[in-house]
Amino acid sequence: MQIQFLNLHQLIKPLMHPLNLLGFVGILATTPTFAQSSTPPINLGAVINSDARDAEPTFTADGNTVYFNCFDREGKTGSDICVSYLENGNWNESKIVAAVSTDEYMEVEPLLSPDGQQLYIMSTRPGGEGGMDFWVSDLINGQWTEPKNLKGPFNTPYADHCIYFTGENWEFAYWTSTRPGGFGGNDIWSSKKMNGVWQEAQNLGPNVNSEASEHHSLPSEDGRSLYITSIREGGFGGEDIFVSSRDINGNWTTLVNLGEDVNSDQHDRCPAFSPDFSLFYFDSERSGGYGNKDIWVLPYSQIENIR
Repeated sequence: MQIQFLNLHQLIKPLMHPLNLLGFVGILATTPTFAQSSTPPINLGAVINSDARDAEPTFTADGNTVYFNCFDREGKTGSDICVSYLENGNWNESKIVAAVSTDEYMEVEPLLSPDGQQLYIMSTRPGGEGGMDFWVSDLINGQWTEPKNLKGPFNTPYADHCIYFTGENWEFAYWTSTRPGGFGGNDIWSSKKMNGVWQEAQNLGPNVNSEASEHHSLPSEDGRSLYITSIREGGFGGEDIFVSSRDINGNWTTLVNLGEDVNSDQHDRCPAFSPDFSLFYFDSERSGGYGNKDIWVLPYSQIENIR
């Protein structure tokens, strides 16, 4: 059964000049031109969002498939990975990806490789290095395989989650960990692949990490900016999304709050990009959603120059 996707044209029409309005297939096909410099985030609607938690989208390169973290779907209770496909301009009904989801354990934070052949998740399933580990599934003959533990410098006996890669060959990795050597609780760590081998994890340091919780580090397309969720002081309320940028010496600068275009008095977190990096997604508990966490979107151009 197909469900009509939220009519974004109706939502953003008051903010857009008619001559600039382009056809908009789902949310991904064409980016609208906004008539004013700052517009509110748009909720993705009832096809993707529900009255439970919906978060952390990741897309195939053509934008026709979205995987995301979903809760309490198909009569089940708990956290799974869901998928929806764009068909004839509509997103079809989301389904649990059974091959990478379990009834007993938590699966969250899906991340597709650029070629769509690997699906990374965080899971609390047994057989890993600790309570929260990274796992990866391969797409073989159109089917996802049983996830394997990622190993390397990524997983430890501590909580490891929220992984992202960047670089032409995905040779840089950023993720969250509670391993020793940090500044308190969840910190952002990184590693570089050299000669095919991932190097020892490095903490990003006190400009990025603090005694508060920092997690879910999203690199920009050029790898020079890192969008991070934190619950540190100076935010708008709950978790906020901040940005750090590399200075001329390659060091990460102190986190800067993205401001009220993105952040609200509720939890705002876990950003993601559209395949062409024109749209900036995040999940939020702000008012106007369907319940718990919903996925929202706004043009990346609206916040990309914040430093």
